[in-house]
Amino acid sequence: MNSLLFVIRLTVIARSERSERRGKPYLPKSTKPEYYYIMKKNFCALLLLLFPLLCFCQNDFHFSISPRLSFTYGELTELLYGYDDELVSQLDWEQKPLFNLGLEVSSNYKKLIVSALFDYSIPLGTSYMYDSDWDSAGNIYSHSKHPIEHTINLYSELSIKYDFQINPLLSLFPIISFDYLFSDFKAGIGIKSVYTQYPKANKIDYYRHSFFIFSGIGVKLTPVKKLTLAIDFQFAPFSYQYAYDYHYGTKSPYPFSSYEIQTGYFSKFKTNISTDYKINNFLTIQLFVNLLLSIPDRGDFYTDYYSNSLYLSSQKSGASINSTKFGTAVIFTL
Repeated sequence: MNSLLFVIRLTVIARSERSERRGKPYLPKSTKPEYYYIMKKNFCALLLLLFPLLCFCQNDFHFSISPRLSFTYGELTELLYGYDDELVSQLDWEQKPLFNLGLEVSSNYKKLIVSALFDYSIPLGTSYMYDSDWDSAGNIYSHSKHPIEHTINLYSELSIKYDFQINPLLSLFPIISFDYLFSDFKAGIGIKSVYTQYPKANKIDYYRHSFFIFSGIGVKLTPVKKLTLAIDFQFAPFSYQYAYDYHYGTKSPYPFSSYEIQTGYFSKFKTNISTDYKINNFLTIQLFVNLLLSIPDRGDFYTDYYSNSLYLSSQKSGASINSTKFGTAVIFTL
C-alpha cells in the first residue's frame, strides 16, 4: 500500500512540474455545478450528525430512510419597484407541474427527532414565464408570455423536533427547520399581448438561491394502532434570497443583467400534513401534502442597465414563492 501511494504521489508531482513548465499550475478539472457541492456538504454534515447516535445510543435510537415521489404546483415571483416605491415590473415563473424524486433520512433518539430530506424536480409539460411592466402612472405598457425551455429545481430541508406525548392518542411537537431551495430557469422568446413597439420579447435567464429558517408547532394523532395523522404550522422568522437575472438582446440597453438580494422576517408560512399507515415494524406507507405561502421580501437591486458595470440602484427588488406539494413515501425503519 505504501509503495502504491508513493507511486501516485510521484505521478501527481510529475504532472504538476510539467504544467508549471508550461506556465500553468496543474489543477484537477471539475464540471459539476455549484449546487452539487452544496448538497454534498449538506449530506456529509447529516451523516456526521447521525453517526454518534448510531454508534453509542443504539438502545434508544431508531433510524429510517424514505424514498419519496411527489408533484409540485407553484410559482416564483420576481419584482422591481420604482423610485417612488411603486411596482414597475413583475416576472412570474411557473412550476406547473414538477415531478419530484426525493429521499428523507430520519433519526430518533428517545423523543428527539432529526430529519433531512432532498427533492430533485423534473418538469412535466410546459410552464411559462409572464413578464409585465408598468409606467410611472401605473399603466401597463408591456406584457409577454415566454415558454420556459429549461429548469432545475432542488429542495432540501433539515428539521429538528421533540415529541411531547400528552396521552396514548395525542402528542405535540415543537419544530425548527432549515430550508434551502435552488431554482434555475431559461425562458425562450416571448409573445407580447400588450406592447408599444415590438411584438416579441427577448429571452430571459433567472436563478435564485433561497434560505429559510422556520419554527412552529405540530400535532400528532393516533386514532388506531397502525394509523397516525400529523399536521404542523410554521412561520419563518428569517429568510434570505439572492438571485441573478439576465435579459438577452442586441439593441441598447440590451443585453443587461441584475443581481437581487432580499431578506425578510416572518414573511413565509408553511404547513405539512401527513397520514402514516404502519404495515409492520419495518415498513410504513405515507401520504403527505406540503403548502408554502409567502408575502414579497424586498431588498437591494444591482444592475448594469445602460451601464458597462453593475451598480447599486436606488430601486428595490422583491421576491416571493408559493407552492403546493403532494405525494407519497415508503418509510423503512431500521
